[in-house]
Amino acid sequence: MSSIRQGGLHPEGSSVPPRRWSGFAPREISALCNEEMVALHAGEAAFLWTQRAHAVGAPHYRLKDLIRLDGRLEAHLDGLRTAGEKGWEKCMAAMDVPGPGEVFAAGVLACESRDGRRIGTVVKLALEAPEWQRACVSALGWLSFADAVPTLEALLEEQAPEVRRLGVAGAAAQRWDLGPHLGAALGDEDASLRACALETVGLLARADLLPKVQRALTDDEDEACRFAAAWTLVRLGQRTGPAFSLLQALGDSAGPFARRALSVAMPCMPQAQAKAWYSRLREAPQTRRLAAIAAGVLGDAEHVKDLLAWMAEPAVAREAGEAFALLTGIDLAWEGLDAEPPQDEVAVEDETAAKESENLPWPATEKVAAWWHQHQGDFQKGTRYLVGKPISDMHLREVLRQGTQRQRAAAALEWGLRKPQAPLFEVRAPGPLQARRLAAWTS
Repeated sequence: MSSIRQGGLHPEGSSVPPRRWSGFAPREISALCNEEMVALHAGEAAFLWTQRAHAVGAPHYRLKDLIRLDGRLEAHLDGLRTAGEKGWEKCMAAMDVPGPGEVFAAGVLACESRDGRRIGTVVKLALEAPEWQRACVSALGWLSFADAVPTLEALLEEQAPEVRRLGVAGAAAQRWDLGPHLGAALGDEDASLRACALETVGLLARADLLPKVQRALTDDEDEACRFAAAWTLVRLGQRTGPAFSLLQALGDSAGPFARRALSVAMPCMPQAQAKAWYSRLREAPQTRRLAAIAAGVLGDAEHVKDLLAWMAEPAVAREAGEAFALLTGIDLAWEGLDAEPPQDEVAVEDETAAKESENLPWPATEKVAAWWHQHQGDFQKGTRYLVGKPISDMHLREVLRQGTQRQRAAAALEWGLRKPQAPLFEVRAPGPLQARRLAAWTS
């Protein structure tokens, strides 16, 4: 029998000496790292998060689109995890030209490592700019619950109020009940921490803290805190006159709280009061954009005539088109009811309005009017519609599954106003997690 059959390398009697295999041992192979690829993972993760941060509030993204984008982002994060120490090093190297996406990627890796030094490095960087703080909170919301809680607990124990604010905001993103920390934050001297805590009470449905929220509505000198208090009170069913009065005042102004004030207050008001508010907004040219937003919130076919007229006014056309789509469920771009933007530059009220209008289609007024003439019989005046159907629990769940991100946000708020005892559904959470939660609702 030859030595080959016996497991040897050469025939029996061969004079050729055996040679040793050359190559890498298994432990050496596993230690190899393609640093160029790891750097690519870091750059792509930062870029995709930046795209995601825009997508979660975009008028043309749906849950299925978010799931696909999040899958790509998670793949690059997984590449960084697999690289171990090199993954962290490349995240830190990316901070040479820092941005919010870089803070997000580093934040995820730092928190998952549960390394206090790394977490401290990311938090210190995040505090340098508001956009970076939002990225850090997004990283906390991206983590698995098991990875998030230890970091959140550590942040909430810190002395610096700006660090504790990250902990409160991260807990809200996770929908994690942070226990006595939330009550303590409501009385903090730092206004930004108080405002975050006041809104978190509403997001988490912490009805036990409503007396403190009520006091903040009347006693707090900070406008953001008073708005957060009013928003939370209405969201949790405490629909008092002072809360509505404050929300109306903020909803009448072209400020950062206007859209949210309209969205939470109008559905909860007596119909006559809501209509009177809408009529006041529509009469003044400077609040016509807010009137268009209000028409979408009210969802009453009675206001379509106004929306069609405003679609011919460049300053408010896109908001009117979005309100029409929110009411009817029609996708203007998909149905060919959109138009080219005007050649002349359109004056925008402020930075908030410009951001909210971004990526909204320009409606083709005549085509939209023709569509409405054909379908207006499907809508009854006096009934509230959302995405083409009367508002009901079943339809709200369907919008959360199939609607655009802004439509989903409107449906989540409507659901939250109907179910004040439950935490508010988060439409900015990781897409796969949202899909699992929605599946649990209907299983």
